[in-house]
Amino acid sequence: MGSSIKMVVCDLDGTLLKHPKKISERNKKAIREMRKKGVLFGVCSGRSAIALQKKLKTWGIDKDVDFVLGFNGTMYWDPATDQVQAAYALNAEDIPPILDACKGYPFSFSQYEGLKMLSTRKNFLTAAMAGRNELEFVTVPVEELKKRTYKFMAVGMPWTLSKWLKSGKKEELKSARVFRSGPFLLEFVNPHLSKLEGVRMVAKKYGIKLDEIAAFGNDNNDLEMIEGTVGVAMQNALPAVKEKASYITDSNWKDGVATWVEKYVLADNPPKAVMKYKDKYLAETTAGSAADGKPSAAGTASKAGE
Repeated sequence: MGSSIKMVVCDLDGTLLKHPKKISERNKKAIREMRKKGVLFGVCSGRSAIALQKKLKTWGIDKDVDFVLGFNGTMYWDPATDQVQAAYALNAEDIPPILDACKGYPFSFSQYEGLKMLSTRKNFLTAAMAGRNELEFVTVPVEELKKRTYKFMAVGMPWTLSKWLKSGKKEELKSARVFRSGPFLLEFVNPHLSKLEGVRMVAKKYGIKLDEIAAFGNDNNDLEMIEGTVGVAMQNALPAVKEKASYITDSNWKDGVATWVEKYVLADNPPKAVMKYKDKYLAETTAGSAADGKPSAAGTASKAGE
């Protein structure tokens, strides 16, 4: 009997990656073997889907990926057709309320634009972000960031982010949803966006049900994706992510993705993977989502890199 899993989707940092420059050979082998069995594989990250095209080559998996979801699910790149589809944007009028909420805090504000990272200040944190993603760094006045984008970022020291999150500003902000992504970064996205929405978009295209999808993650922006699928939390995941997960696997440093895939997907007679919150999502099909799996009115489709 084959695996009940038809699609695997992985977060990157703290999940599939051992560190920013490496995916282990064991994880690569697991990805290639599952695809030989007809299981789709993709990544879902807070990074830009366009920038990830270069990174997939750096990591050595550019030929092993069926789909890429960037900006926490808002941007979908299909490597087979080189088409990029995007939805759930922040509009220009959504940015000033974010800036107002951040007044008095020493943040550097940033956006991704194609293969560039625009930022109000170049320091060791913002420069490292651009370098990690192999993007050109461009310093701009904050006024140039008041435009339509798929992710707005506030970069600062950990204690600054913690102080802001405890201030109540996050709960007061209505124009955007806020994730803390790692110690130095706040991500502001469309209020209706989650990684699960991106996963639904891909699932609908291929006719795959949520309980046939294994999703791996470790951080706050993975929560809905973990709950709404056969969610697998890394051992290094936040407690809230582990609570939502159907399974807990080894840490990213111990090839946790491969550990789980070898047992539940690649084994000759794998145990059935069970979705923890199946009853909650039972009525949902791959067509069921806040936006019916379709791009918003602001959505676009284009060739990658345009």
